Amino acid sequence: MNHGFDTRTSPVPTAAAPEPEAVLLLGRCRWCRAVTQSYRLLCPACGAEGMDEVASRGLGIVRCVGALARTADLVHRVRQSCTITLDEGLRIPAVVTAERYDRIPIGARVRLTALAPGSGTAEFRLV
Repeated sequence: MNHGFDTRTSPVPTAAAPEPEAVLLLGRCRWCRAVTQSYRLLCPACGAEGMDEVASRGLGIVRCVGALARTADLVHRVRQSCTITLDEGLRIPAVVTAERYDRIPIGARVRLTALAPGSGTAEFRLV
C-alpha cells in the first residue's frame, strides 16, 4: 500500500548544508609579526610597510565584561558586550552570547560564531 506516493521519483531527503564558519581577518606584520584587527598600510608597532592578511582561529578569552542586553525575542539568550583577547594576542571589542542562566565570567574561553554584517562586530559563544 503506497497511499498514492510514487516512491521511485520522490526526492531523497538530504542533510542540510553546514553553515559557513565566520572568519575574522587580521593583519600581521611581515617584519615584527605584530597583529592588528584592521587593514593598515604601516605596522603600528614597528612602522614597516609589509602587512599580510591572516585568518584568526576564532578562539579567545573574555578580559572585560560590559553592559548586559537581553534579546527582544523569546529565545532567552543573554548578549553581553565584552573585550576578548584572541589567541593571536589581539584585544577586540565583541558581543558574547550565552544561554539564559549562563554567566559570562572573566577568563572564560569563547569561540567566534558570527560577524555582524556592516558593522563587523564579532559575536562569540562560551566554549
